[in-house]
Amino acid sequence: MDDLRSLIKVMRVGEKRMLKHMLSRNTNSEENQRWKLFRYIDKDGSVSEDELRAKFVKTSNSAFSHLKSRLKDDILSVLLVKESPKRIAQANRAAQFECMKKLAQAYVLIFRGAKQEGASILKSAKELAIKYELAAELVSINHLTREALYSFTDAKSLNKVNTSLRNDLQLWNDILRSEELSFYITLPQLKDEMAKTEDEEYEARIINELKELYLKSNTARIGFWYYMADVENCVAEERFGDAIDLGLKFLELVENNPSVYSKNNIAGVNQTIGFAYLNYRNYVDASMHLARSEKLFPNAGFNRLQCLQLLVHAETALGSYAQAMAYVEKAMAHPRIGSREILVPRWLYNKSCIEFLSGDIDSSFKTLNKDGYLLKQQDEWNVQFRLLEMLQLVEMKDEEWLEFKIDATRKFLTRYKQLDTPRVRAAVDIIGNLLRKDLDFRLLSDKNKALLNHCLEEDPGYKWNPAGAELVRFDLWMKKKLPAQEVE
Repeated sequence: MDDLRSLIKVMRVGEKRMLKHMLSRNTNSEENQRWKLFRYIDKDGSVSEDELRAKFVKTSNSAFSHLKSRLKDDILSVLLVKESPKRIAQANRAAQFECMKKLAQAYVLIFRGAKQEGASILKSAKELAIKYELAAELVSINHLTREALYSFTDAKSLNKVNTSLRNDLQLWNDILRSEELSFYITLPQLKDEMAKTEDEEYEARIINELKELYLKSNTARIGFWYYMADVENCVAEERFGDAIDLGLKFLELVENNPSVYSKNNIAGVNQTIGFAYLNYRNYVDASMHLARSEKLFPNAGFNRLQCLQLLVHAETALGSYAQAMAYVEKAMAHPRIGSREILVPRWLYNKSCIEFLSGDIDSSFKTLNKDGYLLKQQDEWNVQFRLLEMLQLVEMKDEEWLEFKIDATRKFLTRYKQLDTPRVRAAVDIIGNLLRKDLDFRLLSDKNKALLNHCLEEDPGYKWNPAGAELVRFDLWMKKKLPAQEVE
């Protein structure tokens, strides 16, 4: 019964209308029974199988099983027939479905004797398969042509079909291989297994093989797997300049080739390029690519929320606080913002950071303290939440509460040593020194001025992460507070 419910759940209004047309005629009592069963399940998806059986079976349970089976077949027929390509969002996926449907239609026609009509449909399917690089479908089309239509072709045409079959088989093999290789470095479970059994160079070897397959085949489908793997590897290794160069080529590929063209693909590549630009400190280009991505992702998708987060980073780094706040408001209005416990607290933190940078300290403090969920986490969001609150307390000159926060943060960092980075420790030490000097920035010790310079110059261990949780750079904030000659 569950499989029947799940099928009915995915049906659209037009498909239900077609099913009604098929089953609600008075000429066949069994068809009428199937329509009644469909209406019961469609109206109340929780109705039990026993209740339904009692409504429809007067003699044996086998009759009800037969009724369910026939209804399931009817629904599958409608799902496969009713404007199928129009219900598939991606054009390349719709084309693949349409090609398979044409192949099935041609098969039926040819083996019923209508070979000329079947050949015409096969020709249409082949054009579609070539345009969208559907190698598997091309193999089936050419195989059917050779098997069933050889009497309609001359020797030259038959040799052409034979050559195409060999080439398409090789291409299909290359596509399958590229997909397999890509899975080894993109799927966490496979990647973890490879890391245990292979040497450190295995990922580079896979990417190199993908590149060779792409250059050999010159097909966008293999190019997609190659660029995705190579770009992600560059990002993981923090080679952001290389990631940008490859990412722009990747973007050109997905924008100009029907076989890999889709809004989601274009959005994903733009987001990756935007992320690379963000880490490369080119915030203008980062914002441009991320804005494109945000518009293409589905409104209710979590990918869009991730994109908005990166846009906040880019606009904040540019000092465009009004635009950054507009993105925060977009995120807070996201239809699924409350579906994950962590999301609202993180976006309140983002809002508080922007209010702080805009000079509205009171609002920033109130926003930050609306939700303390981030303090339950053992991650960088927790640390940056604490540091932002300290900066707010410095601005508010609340020395007593600031002392408590510094002590609590030091204890937290002692407990979770993996979060106690030189940059974070420097921030806590500098604020602690400032507290001992009655919040007089002019009296900051030489030792702490040196720590501040390490952070400003981003020496090893003191680097700021443009895509991390530190939206308010404490070192830049501190630099503005100190007399100009105090910091080099």
